[in-house]
Amino acid sequence: MLRKFFPELGKKDLLLHSIVILGLVGMGFILLSSFGKSEPVQPETEDTSVSQEEYRLSLETQLTAMLGSISGVGKAEVLVTLGGSEEYRYARTDDRSVSGDQVRSSTSYVTVGGSSREPLLESVAHPAITGVVVACEGGADISVQEAVYKAVGVACGLSTTQIYVTKLAS
Repeated sequence: MLRKFFPELGKKDLLLHSIVILGLVGMGFILLSSFGKSEPVQPETEDTSVSQEEYRLSLETQLTAMLGSISGVGKAEVLVTLGGSEEYRYARTDDRSVSGDQVRSSTSYVTVGGSSREPLLESVAHPAITGVVVACEGGADISVQEAVYKAVGVACGLSTTQIYVTKLAS
């Protein structure tokens, strides 16, 4: 077909011209596709974020259920105190360039969402547990207190100085 337009070209030149023309047509299609009105693709993410209050209540519920299964504890009420707040960690890229005797480094955040350009959330760290108060029916018994101290200490990663166990008021 190209021989009709370029009769004086040899086989090699004809092949080269064909490749160049196909490349130009491909770039034209790419250029035309950028004018389309398509919605930016949003990554599918579940909203798994939990408020600090919900996190604290969840801990209290889990501890109450766990302590209720320990022999001698009986009915228990638990209060958890948290220190600080949630910490959000965003995905970053670190670029480093060396030119001569100068080194330049820069940090930028990875963004998603097309035109909205929101930073990519990598993880959420919940606030640290700073203390736990347990009031239970068996709280006057020293062996029950010891079992509660150990259970709460292991479950929450706390020392005994950060835990208080007492008898539940009637």
